[in-house]
Amino acid sequence: MFNVLITASSCNDEIKGILESQFADKCNFIYRSNEAVEDIIDDVDIIIGGLPIKSLSRAKNLKWVQMTWAGTDIYTRVEGFPEGVLLTNASGAFGKEISEYVIGTILARYIRLDKYLDNQKKSLWKGMGAERNLDRKRVLIFGTGDIGTNIAKRLKSFGTVNIGVKRVVDRPLEYFDDLYTLDNIDELLPKADIVIGCLPNTDYTQGLLDYRRLSMMKKGSTLVNVGRGTLIVTEDLIRLLHEGHFADVILDVTDVEPLPQTSPLWNMSNVLVTPHISGQGLSKATEKAIWEICIENIRRYITGESLKNLVDIKAGY
Repeated sequence: MFNVLITASSCNDEIKGILESQFADKCNFIYRSNEAVEDIIDDVDIIIGGLPIKSLSRAKNLKWVQMTWAGTDIYTRVEGFPEGVLLTNASGAFGKEISEYVIGTILARYIRLDKYLDNQKKSLWKGMGAERNLDRKRVLIFGTGDIGTNIAKRLKSFGTVNIGVKRVVDRPLEYFDDLYTLDNIDELLPKADIVIGCLPNTDYTQGLLDYRRLSMMKKGSTLVNVGRGTLIVTEDLIRLLHEGHFADVILDVTDVEPLPQTSPLWNMSNVLVTPHISGQGLSKATEKAIWEICIENIRRYITGESLKNLVDIKAGY
């Protein structure tokens, strides 16, 4: 019998019923918040959700942590994740939701929706100039996993040319017109109308878009980041915004979070800042996808099969 600690707040009564009906003969499920685990942590075999590193270090029998989100840097970018413990994430559950955020925010900026909302408050019937459209725009997407692929899929319906950047290029990918590795980004950035970051926080991605590379982007281009804030050197981005380099910058992630209230990014008219919410709305469909991954992995663990979404701690994803 496996002791399974579930800390994920999205585990509602319906999910609990499914877990109990499918695995009650193999698993003892314990439902607790992160703050209420001290009395049982020694006996836990599996965690669904997550705990701080300090708590994990006290889980003497822990064998596997199944995260209910995609980013793993809370474990892979710090010291102390227990050696020999398996780590899996919920990659594959968030792509549709985050891609809608990306498409929606780009279109809002392209049609100057913020300006028209301001005009509406003033009862002002006034055109704001020629709007832009996505047709034939060249889009450079950093990251071709679940999120990047869903973004590329939806952009294709607007007629974009999608260029993907990934660690290793070994085969074509649907919805991408071409693929390159990180070694090619200096030649790709000057050709892109839109650059979208969907990368995890790793040694290879931290500070990848610094002043030199950001300044390579077309003047008047659009920059979007929905991966991790560490991809972009914030001070360098602010400098280029002051220089008038970008038409639009859309940031759902920043380095650091929360974005300090003193940051100039809050008050720049061509910058949209949202508080890391593109994948946290957790629609019913997203919640369903997360728990489908968790339930399938519990089944696999019990039967001794390979787990889905196994994370390489050293690689960071």
